[in-house]
Amino acid sequence: MVGVSISTVSRALHRPEMVDASTRERINVAVNALGYVPQGVGRALVSRHTHSVGAVVPRIGASAFAQTIEALRQGLGKANYTLLLAQPSIKEQADLRPLRTLIERGVDGIVLLGNDCPPQWLDLIEKNGIPVATIWADASNALPGAIGFDNYLAGKQVAEHLLSLGHREFAFISGHLASNQRARQRYQGLLETIAASGGQLSRKLIVEADYGFADGYQAANCLLKRKLSFSALICGNDYLALGAIACLREQGLHIPDDMSIIGFNNSEFSAFIDPPLTTINFPSIEIGTLAAETLLAAINTQGPMPPAQMLPTKLIQRQSTGPV
Repeated sequence: MVGVSISTVSRALHRPEMVDASTRERINVAVNALGYVPQGVGRALVSRHTHSVGAVVPRIGASAFAQTIEALRQGLGKANYTLLLAQPSIKEQADLRPLRTLIERGVDGIVLLGNDCPPQWLDLIEKNGIPVATIWADASNALPGAIGFDNYLAGKQVAEHLLSLGHREFAFISGHLASNQRARQRYQGLLETIAASGGQLSRKLIVEADYGFADGYQAANCLLKRKLSFSALICGNDYLALGAIACLREQGLHIPDDMSIIGFNNSEFSAFIDPPLTTINFPSIEIGTLAAETLLAAINTQGPMPPAQMLPTKLIQRQSTGPV
C-alpha cells in the first residue's frame, strides 16, 4: 500500500528513528487504515521470545497477593511484557496442568508462589530451560531467584510486641499449617518467642482457617466457645483479624481494653478500621517489582537466577493492641 519494503515497515514500527519522517507518516496512515497489528506468533518464531511471563498464584481476591501481582504486572509492562495468570484452587496446587499450559504458550519466564511448590513443577521448568522467580518465599531454604522475607522473624516481632505490653496468654488464628510453609514459620517464631518469655500459646487456642473475613469471624467464635483464658489474639493476616474483631464486638468485648488483636501484612484497610489495626508490614509491592526486574534480567542475559533476596518486615503499631 505504501510502496516500500517489508524491512522499512518493520523499522518504522520498531525503530522509527531509522526511517525519515515523511515515510513514517505514510506508513502510520496505512497502519491505521488497514488496522494492521504485527503478528506475535511470527515474531516469536524469529526471536524465540513471546514477551510474556506466566505466574501460578492461587486465590488473589481476599489475600495479600493482589498488590504483589499488580506490581509484577506493572514492572513487566514497562518492558512490554504481558503477564499470563494461572489460578488453580488450593486443592489443585499440585496439579501440573496450569504450569504445562503456560509453558505451551511459550512464556519466557515463570513466577511461582512460595518456596514449597511441588518438586515436579521445578523439574518441569528446569527441563524446559525457563527462568523462574519465586515470590513470597520464606527465608528458610529459599531457591535462587526467590524474593520474600523471614516469616519466622515476623512471628517473633508480633510476639515481642505483645509480650512487651504484658500479655502472657495468647490465641492464634492461623492459615493451614500443613500446606503453607509461610504460616508454619510464623507459628514457629510466635511459639518459640512466647515460650522463651514464660507465656502460653496452647494448641487448644489455635484455629486453622482460610484467609478470609468470614473465616476470621468463625474462628474467633470457635475460640470464645472453648471458654479458655487469653488476653491477646494473633491473626494470620489482616482479613482474619477484621473478621475476628466483628465477632468479638458482637460478644460485647472492647478492643484493646478487653482483648488485644494483631494481624499480618498491613493491608490497605488496616489503618482505617475501628480501632486501627496493629500489624506486621510485609513488602508486598516491593516483592512484585523486584520479581519483574530479576526475571527480566535473567531473560535478557540468559544467565542464572541470582541468590534469594529477603526483604525486611516491620511492626506497625496502632490502636488494636494495648497493655494487658
